[in-house]
Amino acid sequence: MQYDAIILAGGESSSELKKIAPYDNEALIIIGNYPMIYYVYRALRQSSFVRNIVISGPTEALRNIFAREERLFFVNGGENAIESFAHGMEILQEKGISEQVLIMPSDIPFITTEAIDDFIKQAQASEADFYYPVTCKEVNEAKFPGVARTYVNIKDGIFTGGNLFILRSALFEQVLDIALKLVERRKNPLAMAKLFGFGLVWKYIIRRLSIETVEKRFYEVLGIRGKAVISPYAEVGVDVDKPSDLELAQKYLAGVKF
Repeated sequence: MQYDAIILAGGESSSELKKIAPYDNEALIIIGNYPMIYYVYRALRQSSFVRNIVISGPTEALRNIFAREERLFFVNGGENAIESFAHGMEILQEKGISEQVLIMPSDIPFITTEAIDDFIKQAQASEADFYYPVTCKEVNEAKFPGVARTYVNIKDGIFTGGNLFILRSALFEQVLDIALKLVERRKNPLAMAKLFGFGLVWKYIIRRLSIETVEKRFYEVLGIRGKAVISPYAEVGVDVDKPSDLELAQKYLAGVKF
């Protein structure tokens, strides 16, 4: 199966990031020899699973970065990630959209084709409508010692959320409202749990919450089959949204040349 993909590149740089990288849009921040989004695009384009790619963001600047690329389309980003996602889906629907769509932000310059392919292969091994990767703390610490991430301590281990998603395209309109709520709460585990009821919150507090329990509750509340994919690649869970992240990226990617 091949997938169409959307890169969400409409995000404004935080005020803290602007102090050390004066770019209004975080996708355009130069890391090493390239804009941040270029690392994401390269990893995505080299995947044999990926067909069309849409980048939702500042179209004029993006076209200047990507010249002569095939099966790459641009659309203006929205006021938030969900609007940018919706704009990207509209373009793909015009092109004849794939059954499932891969979505990712532009602020994950560490991402690799291997990590993307592993996520897709694991997703293909199960039946669900929505797939979301998680990585355990040990994996992150082994790859990026001391990296600051938001972790959740549950029965299955200590995890942080990833930055890739796969969605069954037929559910696009159905998930827009809940997707906005999930994005707003993605870095606050307790707020995320509250979205699905007090029972989940209580299990989280007493550390009896499991991935399976969350998946079941996700279906009960939304009618959507969600699947957490445990990724062995720390690259899916480390993004660049604060100065320490950017310093880490500059350190690891300084010598990269395509």
